Formats: sequence, structure tokens, C-alpha cells
Amino acid sequence: MKEKMVVVLLTGVLLSISACSNSAKADISQSDSQNTKQSEVDKNKNEQTEDNNKNEVTDEVDKENNQMNQENNSIEIKVYVCDDDATAFVSESVKIDELTPENIVNALIEKSVLSSDVQVLKCDKQTVDGVESLEIDFNEAFGAYVCSMGTTGEYYTIGSIVNTFLDAYGCEKVKITVEGNTLETGHAEYPGYMNRFE
Repeated sequence: MKEKMVVVLLTGVLLSISACSNSAKADISQSDSQNTKQSEVDKNKNEQTEDNNKNEVTDEVDKENNQMNQENNSIEIKVYVCDDDATAFVSESVKIDELTPENIVNALIEKSVLSSDVQVLKCDKQTVDGVESLEIDFNEAFGAYVCSMGTTGEYYTIGSIVNTFLDAYGCEKVKITVEGNTLETGHAEYPGYMNRFE
């Protein structure tokens, strides 16, 4: 009877050892499978991060190239403003993307020569009586802005526009209109072509 008991106990111990061993193998196998999947996920994340980093570097290089191209294509013009005493014109060099009337007006706005609502409606370069000339038509906001000034302010505003446009386009005379009509203020009329202001 004792022998049967010992045999049963030994059999039970062997079965439990065997079961533990199989369970451990299953755990190891499952753990290996999870590690493999995790390493694949990590690898994919790393590859994705590397791709994103490459894309960011490429985007940054493209931005720098575009900026350099814009700087290389940009044009330097002289913008005329009145000095601090309002007794003379002074010029400042300004870079614009390309030579357009809109860019020149924007440069004048940035230098506080014009108000931000002023726009060029038309700007034509032509030869009049053998002289390279410009005809610039502004919106109504320009007329209102100039009319709101005193005599000195009006003189230096008109002069700044005339000198800046003449220099930029290499012309000798300019005619300024407002919505196709002659520019008239409380101080003066500007019916014809004007030369450079001194």
C-alpha cells in the first residue's frame, strides 16, 4: 500500500513537473512571438521617424532654396521719403520681389508715405514727346489721403511717389490720376506730367 502511495505521488509529481515545463515553454514561445512583433513595430516606427526626418530636412532645404531664389530675383529700388525736418527728400534702398507698381506702393506704405488702403489701378510706361514717361492711376483712397494733408505733407507725399516711380522705371516724367480723373487737392491741381521733385 505504501508502494502504491509512493508510485501515485511520484506520478503526480512527474505530471506536475511536465505540465510546468510545457507551460514554461508556451510562455517562452508566446514571449518570443510578442518580442518579435514588438521589434517589428519598433522597426516600423524608426523607419517612419527616419522618413519624417528626411521629409522635414527636404522641406527645409526647399524653403531655403526658394528663399535664396527670391532673394536672387529680388530687385533693389530707392524709396524717397521726407527727412525728419520735412525740408528735403532722402532715399532708402528697399528690396522688392519684382518690379511692379503694387510692390512699389507697398514699399511706400511700409515707409509711411502712403496709407494702407492706397492701391494702383493702372500704371503704363510710354514715350511722350520723345521722353520716357509713366501714367499712374490710383484709387479714390489715394485722393482722400492726399487731400487730408497740409501743403508740406502733400508736397512731400507727391514728391516721394514721383521720385520713387521715376527711379524704379527709369523714366523722366510721370502723370498721376485718381480713378482716371485729374488729381485735385485743396492746395493744388496735378493735370499734367511732373518731373522729379528736388
